[in-house]
Amino acid sequence: MHKIDARGKVCPLPLFYTKKRIDGLKTGEELEVLTDDVTARNAIPEWIREHGHEIVKIEESGTDFKVNIRKH
Repeated sequence: MHKIDARGKVCPLPLFYTKKRIDGLKTGEELEVLTDDVTARNAIPEWIREHGHEIVKIEESGTDFKVNIRKH
């Protein structure tokens, strides 16, 4: 599984990193994105749905937000 740790970065950077990494994945591969930015908590899942990818899992722990994405 591919991973991005975007904690400490503010939107649009976590979303930009997510888009860039997804573009480089093959269909079916997964990406885990970790962020602590409040805006990214909404922006990343919204972008995933709009572009036809799958949200495998979302976890929140304190200020950390983790989303696992499967590329379609």
